[in-house]
Amino acid sequence: MKRQKHREFVYIGEPVPQLKEQEHGDFLLLVQESVLFSLEKRGLLSQAQRENAVQLLEQQYRQKRGK
Repeated sequence: MKRQKHREFVYIGEPVPQLKEQEHGDFLLLVQESVLFSLEKRGLLSQAQRENAVQLLEQQYRQKRGK
């Protein structure tokens, strides 16, 4: 998976559409990674913890996609 530049998103209170993992898997993975980056930025995770969590997420994602 190609690494993308880190971006921040702000929830503005509008209803979120139903997201299904089969259709929106890439987006959901990026949201989870964004949460981890946010936790690291706030000092709640170390860089090593974030990297480990991202690696686990990517492994789970690949397994579900059958890769």
